[in-house]
Amino acid sequence: MARSLHPPSGPPLAPSIDVIIGAIVAAALVWFAVTALNAPGRRDDPGVTLIMGGTGVTILGVALIVLVLRMLLAQAVARDVEATQLQTELDEVI
Repeated sequence: MARSLHPPSGPPLAPSIDVIIGAIVAAALVWFAVTALNAPGRRDDPGVTLIMGGTGVTILGVALIVLVLRMLLAQAVARDVEATQLQTELDEVI
């Protein structure tokens, strides 16, 4: 039986996780906007702008981690369902 790398189709595990991911991405975009607005005033000290940009990338990294964890949870639930079905079939045979 071929396994798919994509999470199973069907209802989402928790819609609130999608909202959390969207909020984190929105926060990163707002942070990048603040960084862009602050950058022209920091020509004598460009390190502050660089640190602020790095902070925005870190925020996006958190969103990516949450997304990957959500996908792993979906995969674990799918495998649990499959294991239960296989156990039921095995019990019928024995």
